[in-house]
Amino acid sequence: MKIVRIPAGTYILDPPAHGSHLQLHDLSDFEIDARGVLFLLSDNTRGGIEFRNCRNVTFRGATIRYISPPFTQGVVAAIAPDGSFYDVQIDRGYPVDLDDLRYFPAKPVGYLFDPKTRLWKPGTYDLNARRVEKLAADKFRFYWDRPSGPALHPVSVGDPMAFRGNGDTNLTLINSAKMHIFGVTILNAGDFAVWEHGGDGGNSYDEITVTRGPKPEGASAEPLFSGTADGFHSTDVRKGPLVEHSHFESMPDDGIAIQGTYSFIFESKADKLVINQNSFRPGNPIRIYDVQGRPADEAIVCGIAPLPDYRNTRKSSRELRADNTEGPYFAVTLDHAVGAAFDYLAENPSATGSGYVLRYNTIMNHRARGMLLKASDGLVEHNTIDGSTMGGIVVTPEFWWNEASFSRTVIIRDNVIRHVAYAPKQLGGVVIAALNGPAPVAGYGHRHIVVEGNTLEGINGVNLLITSSKAVVVRNNLFLHAQQQQVGVDGAGWGEDPGALIYVTESDGVRFENNLVRDLGPFNRTLVESTPTANVTGAKDGVVKVP
Repeated sequence: MKIVRIPAGTYILDPPAHGSHLQLHDLSDFEIDARGVLFLLSDNTRGGIEFRNCRNVTFRGATIRYISPPFTQGVVAAIAPDGSFYDVQIDRGYPVDLDDLRYFPAKPVGYLFDPKTRLWKPGTYDLNARRVEKLAADKFRFYWDRPSGPALHPVSVGDPMAFRGNGDTNLTLINSAKMHIFGVTILNAGDFAVWEHGGDGGNSYDEITVTRGPKPEGASAEPLFSGTADGFHSTDVRKGPLVEHSHFESMPDDGIAIQGTYSFIFESKADKLVINQNSFRPGNPIRIYDVQGRPADEAIVCGIAPLPDYRNTRKSSRELRADNTEGPYFAVTLDHAVGAAFDYLAENPSATGSGYVLRYNTIMNHRARGMLLKASDGLVEHNTIDGSTMGGIVVTPEFWWNEASFSRTVIIRDNVIRHVAYAPKQLGGVVIAALNGPAPVAGYGHRHIVVEGNTLEGINGVNLLITSSKAVVVRNNLFLHAQQQQVGVDGAGWGEDPGALIYVTESDGVRFENNLVRDLGPFNRTLVESTPTANVTGAKDGVVKVP
């Protein structure tokens, strides 16, 4: 193996005419030792360091950050009487180019922070601007898409506030395999801090740190964000990542996310489909879901061919964040006829990051889910998740976000999950679910999930949610200091009772064994609530209160 050792020091990287600041393509059997190196990225509209089509490359020890934060922040200076807008004074030293679409979206998303802890303010939600008005060089008025004054939202003059910028990813692995990323620190991430996308995967990440960077030059306020999106994100990778001994904090999105991408089905005739978003190879399995998200059929792909002249004129009836019916289009031949139709979705379970291992990681004090997992054959163990505003460990497809899919054979064990799901209408230290709008998906897309030996601490509302699953074992878990504070009576709006410690619906073969509940709070009404669509054993003797 060839080794390049970069002398310790600070290096300012300017990007080339196109693409990321530093582009490393088609490397194999190579090591880059960058211990003691700080890479400063000069243009936060461009990616940072990019590995493309690489194999068996080790990258070790670097710290990577944008010189200028790819976000901005300030303090709420005034609130409209009707809650329709806030005036925000931008902190000295932070970007004031909110009116420049190169750096900030026309409708930026903002978040409120507690002025004492400087963490996400409990009870607040994402604030989506419908427009921004510049009042002064460093002061802006944000008009919200819904009233957000103190009567509806816990905001006060003087609250810190931060806004995502456009940005790009600090460290990207594209179509690569058997990569080894060790001891890398990411600051001021412009999008995902680390993103792997496509390829055979099997990449390992050890001792990765994603945290808030230093104050910008001339600033007096410490940064509120460590980046502008997820800490670690895996998309369409054939063998999932190993992420261990790593630390992620202060992101305005998920800690670790692993997912594939749905292909939209345009036509189906016997053993032939027309799809887009092709990630299939001959021999890959294909799983098909109907318009409600229910498992509909499975087959094996025998062949794929492009359809350059195909045109689609129909629109999906699905609620989608963006139109996912666009080309390019492909004809897929299967090993047998399947039941499918327009508006169905297809998943390639060979390209969702399955086979992932997440262990001995810490994820803390950030917006959204600690872990958002949409792949199979996963192991999640010995992690600490503390202060995620949404669920702690969430196993679910997201049809509207076009991210696949259901999970099979996942073990979630010996994790500590505390003080999560404290944003409005959120629940769950552990969530195993599938939702199509406000309702759980019927049918059993999740299969063979084990939740064991975990400690769920200080979580209000439902601590464990199980929907759309078959063969789930919940054993030897400890629920500690649960439901000490009241949450909204509508919970997450899915029909569950927020006074239930555990809620199960649309599931078969859910078994509880030797789970203990200690110091249960006054807002608990029942330990296990299961609906008529749930087949549960051990609800009475498998979840027990103890002194």
